[in-house]
Amino acid sequence: IDDTIRRTYGYAKQGSGYGYSKVKGLNALIGIVSTPLAAPVIAATRLRKGPSNSARGAAAFVAESIRTARACGAGGLLIVRADSAFYGADVVNACRALGVRFSITVRMNASVKAAIAGIDEAAWKAIKYPKAIWDEEGQCWISDAEIAETTYTAFTSKPKKQQVTARLIVRRVKRLNPAAVPEGQGTLFDTWRYHAAFTDSPLPLSDAERDHRRHAVVEQV
Repeated sequence: IDDTIRRTYGYAKQGSGYGYSKVKGLNALIGIVSTPLAAPVIAATRLRKGPSNSARGAAAFVAESIRTARACGAGGLLIVRADSAFYGADVVNACRALGVRFSITVRMNASVKAAIAGIDEAAWKAIKYPKAIWDEEGQCWISDAEIAETTYTAFTSKPKKQQVTARLIVRRVKRLNPAAVPEGQGTLFDTWRYHAAFTDSPLPLSDAERDHRRHAVVEQV
């Protein structure tokens, strides 16, 4: 699930306006259905005014997209993937109400940062990532990207029935490219950029993290 601003021209275009991209246009919600073996296709769309918030009407749109996928014959494991603009109790609970899983990027608020800080250092493991190198001797990937997970309860400011406890999958990447650091000028300790996803995916950690990154398929389409 994602949204996009499509530029329009002229003053009479109904519904056009300046949105978060600072471009005058129409705001479209788009739902893409994809599988590991099939090309992604557009399954649902909704046109909105340009300045509409990304998550406006997202829960109903997610439900519509899921029903469309089911009507087209999609069965088995269905996972709704989206970026942090759609991280909200209404979207997550819409997924659960229709019996599908979710994988949504989270905003790095104080509680998420605290959960990440609580992950044991030994729990992090390197993953195959762009430019990663396989170390034959150590039988592991040498990479600046590492992943780990913890349990997290989201939307604690909401009523109890809207709160959701699931997996918080975290990917971290070193802030500096070691190849660009002059010899002898390395940092005293590593600093990281963190990217977290809230999910109830049943897949193993590595597969669930890799699958979440495929939410960018929407932008590709």
